[in-house]
This record gives sequence, C-alpha cells and structure tokens, in this order.
Amino acid sequence: MIGRRRSGGLAVRSIASRSIAARSPKLTASRRVTSSRGPLPSLAEPLPSPLTTGRHSTLGHSGCPALTKATSANVSRVPIASRPSSTSSRPPSTSSVRSVTSQRSTFVANKTIAAPARVRPVGRASVPVITRQPSQVDVLKAKVAAMEKDIVEKDERLQMAKETAEMQKESIEMYKERLEVMSTKVDALNVQVDVLKTESSHLKAEDEQKEVRIGELTSQLNEKESIMRKLHNDVVDLRGQIRVVVRVRPMLRSEVETSVSAIEYPTINSIIVNQGSKSSGAMTFEKVFTPIFTQSQVFCEIEDFILSALHGYNVGLIAFGQTGSGKTHTMRGGDGENEGIIPRAASFLFSASKQLEATGWQFQFSLSFLEIYNNEAYDLLNNHNVVKLRLVKETVSLDGLSEHPLKKQSDMAVLLRTADSNRKTASTKCNEYSSRSHAIYMWKIKAEQKSTGISTNSVLKLVDLAGSERAKESGVVGQQFKEMTNINQSLSVLQKCVSMQKSKSSHVPYRDSKLTQVLMDCLGRGNSKTMVMVNITPCEEQATESKRSIEFAAKMRDTHIGSAVQQRDQ
Repeated sequence: MIGRRRSGGLAVRSIASRSIAARSPKLTASRRVTSSRGPLPSLAEPLPSPLTTGRHSTLGHSGCPALTKATSANVSRVPIASRPSSTSSRPPSTSSVRSVTSQRSTFVANKTIAAPARVRPVGRASVPVITRQPSQVDVLKAKVAAMEKDIVEKDERLQMAKETAEMQKESIEMYKERLEVMSTKVDALNVQVDVLKTESSHLKAEDEQKEVRIGELTSQLNEKESIMRKLHNDVVDLRGQIRVVVRVRPMLRSEVETSVSAIEYPTINSIIVNQGSKSSGAMTFEKVFTPIFTQSQVFCEIEDFILSALHGYNVGLIAFGQTGSGKTHTMRGGDGENEGIIPRAASFLFSASKQLEATGWQFQFSLSFLEIYNNEAYDLLNNHNVVKLRLVKETVSLDGLSEHPLKKQSDMAVLLRTADSNRKTASTKCNEYSSRSHAIYMWKIKAEQKSTGISTNSVLKLVDLAGSERAKESGVVGQQFKEMTNINQSLSVLQKCVSMQKSKSSHVPYRDSKLTQVLMDCLGRGNSKTMVMVNITPCEEQATESKRSIEFAAKMRDTHIGSAVQQRDQ
C-alpha cells in the first residue's frame, strides 16, 4: 500500500511539473536543452496500474482533458519549495512526455472548463472525485428530442387549426344561405315600402283635400252658429226685456190642515190670487210654475236664458218674494233631485261649454259670492270680509271681492258649502230658516274662438233676495227687527228703481241701496238679459203678500231696460 501511494504521488508530481513547464517558457526551454543532450533516463519505478492499485486512474489519458486541467490546477497550487528539484528527480520517460504533451494540446484546443473536484475521504487520505460533463452527442440528442416534441405540438396545433378552419367554412356557408334568405326578404320589403309610399302619397293628397273641406265646413259652421246665437237671443228678447215667471210652492203639511189655497190658474201662463172675496184678476207672465213642477222641470224652462251667458251676454236671474215663499229652495235647493238653479247652472255651463269647444271655443270660469247684510257688502268666500262698492261710470266696482277659478264641477260644491256656512239666517214666525241677507252668486265667463278672433267677457248673476215681511206677522224684535227694516228698505228701493225705469225717468236712484248698485246692470243701467222669478205662498193667510208680489212682477214685466249687447273684448 505504501509503495502504491508513493508511486501515485510521483506520477502526480511528474504531471504537475510538466504542467508548470508548459506554463513557463523558460523552464520548457531548459528542459528541451536537457532532452536534446541525450535520451531521457527511464523511470526508476513503473507508473501505477489499475491492476495493481485496484482503481482506475485516468492520469495521463488524452481522452479526458477536463481531468488533465483539474489535475494541473491542483498541482499548480503546490508551493515551489515543495517541488522536487530537477537534479534529484528522475527524468521522465518518452511516453510520459508524449502523454502530457497530448493532454496539453487537447486542453488548449477544447478550452473546456473543468468542474471543481470533490474530495472523497478514503481512510486518512482524500482522493478527488471528478464529475463527467455531458458530451456533444448528448447535447445534440437532447436538442433533437426537444425539436421532435416541438414538431409534435405544432402538428397538433396545425390539426386543430385545420378543424377550426373547416368549422368556420361551414359557418360561412350557413351564413351565406341566411344572407340569401334575408336578401330575398329585404327585396320583398322594399317592394312593400314602395307600395306603401304610393298609398301614403295618395292618402296625403286625400288628407289635404279633406283639410280644405274641413276648413270650409268649419267656416260654414261658425257662420251658422253665429246666426243661431243671434236667433236664440232674438227669441229671448221677444219674450220680454225683463222676463218674469211665477212659481207657487206646494202647501206644507201644517198649512193643509189649517188653510186653503188662494191661488187659481185660469190658463197655463196666467194666475189669480184670491184675497177673501176680492180677486186680483188674471195676470199673465212668460211662465207660471204650479206646485207640481219639480226642480228639474223649472230649470229646463230657463236654461236657454242661462245659455246666453256662454254666448257673451250679461245675464241676471233674480228670485223675489215674501219670506217663506221658497226663494232659497228654488235658487240653492238641496241634494240630488232637489238641487236648485245655482248648482244646476254650474252643471249646465260645464256641459254646454264642452259642446261649444267642438266649434273652437275655449272657456274660463270664475266664481264670487257676495252678501248684502244690513246694507253692507261682504265676501262669503273670504272669511266674510267687507267689500267696498264704487260706481265707475255706468258700472259698479267691487273692491275686495275674491274670485275663485272653476276647473271642474266638483269645485262648485265646495264653494257652495263655504258660502252656505257664512250666510246670515234666523228663525222667525213666518220662516224657520229665514235668510236675513241678499245673496248674489256671480259667474265670470271668459270665452275665445281663435279661428274667428272673437273673445267675450260676460257675467251671470244668480240672486237670492231676502224675503219681504211685516213686523206684526213675523214677530221680530231687536237685531232681527233691524235686519227686517234693512231688507224691506232695499226691496223698496228696488221697486222704486223698476218703476222709474218703466216710466223712462231721467234719474233712477240706484245709489240709494247697495243692492240696487250691484243689480244696476240687470235693471236697465247697463245691458243685460234679466229674468225675475216671483215666488208666492198659496196659503190664504198670505194672500195679501202674494198679491203684492204678483203686482210687482207685473210692473217689472212692463219695464223696458234696453237691448242687451254682446260683451266683446275690444
């Protein structure tokens, strides 16, 4: 074992010395000089053999340049002092020199960098373990395998691309077929569009002709409507400037038991009031409503008169009569079939205006409620506020009176309830619910027809007068006596104005009462169509008052107040 280790060490030293000689030119030259002097002496001891050492030694083999380089590198790290001198070392053999030379040339040609050697301990000494690098053949084989794998993958992708192309081709064919079908449909639709365009042009031409015809018919309709309005108002005027009608209320249950009727009806439009053995004689009026007439029938007889307000004329309807004769029932009424003229007039105005809208008319309504109590004016829809009256030329101005627009019929019901709650009433011997004031319901009607450029502003006044009464019969005292006095005084001024208007007096005392100031246009100072509805009681006990009322009605019927004029805007 000792001999083997030594021989191995000598071989390593010999190789290291040769490597150093290769790196040092001077040393190489000196050795060349020595070798030229004579043949190299043979080694004293042979190199170790794998058969003798038991392991393979690659030292000196030209086929392993990496090992040569690693060995040279390890030997080069040995200090020079430890190297054996040339005089003491044995000269290398010729075969050893050739082996080292071949290893050196292979190292230079390949320039292979050897991996660091690992030292494996064997007993006390360590032997380096050399890692073998892959050869070029292995590298090429790995490259070929990678290329083959890449080719296989590309072949698979190519196959998938071909299949996708086939599917897309089939889809294109399918879409081509659909496109052909849609093109056929589009062509058919284009034909239909052409047909419709032709029909549309024909219809447009027909519409233009119809519009021209409609314009002509509208013009004729407006002309005929204007003629009808004139004829309607001529008929109203022929019935009298102040139309007077009489309504006799039914006898109450209590009156039937204790009294008899004092009224006779010789003809449809005439009436007789019997006062004991005396008779008033037959008096004729435009209409006499006997007790059998209902609220609806009464209104049907006067709705053509109210229609004049929509035609642009001022209209006044006054309910006159003694207390308890049914004036408030006639004007205000109750609910349902018992509705009076005021709520029925609201329904009629809305329905009639809708019919007139077909001819191009547009209407706006507003409502005001005025009360005259103890010769003072109050607003029934505004907390009973005081209203000041001012005479301006031939008209009266009501300062502080509120106006409430009416958009629908239900608005009227709300305002009526408000006015009823604010109006003054009291109980007397003659009437349990006696009105202690005059109530005036004023509709302002604004109408416009754009096709003709006509616009009008008219007023409809519906008046529920307080009843005339005697202090002895009614038994009123205190505040009610004062109320009775003012009521009778205002009614007296009203009768006086009518009498002076009938006699064509140059001065009519409208200023003597707030009531006559408000009703001035209805009594002849302005231009208005006026109707007076005289309400009487059929009882024999009230015959005297009924006779007075009938005589006043006859006087008003003979009063000339002038022709009414349509109230057109300037």
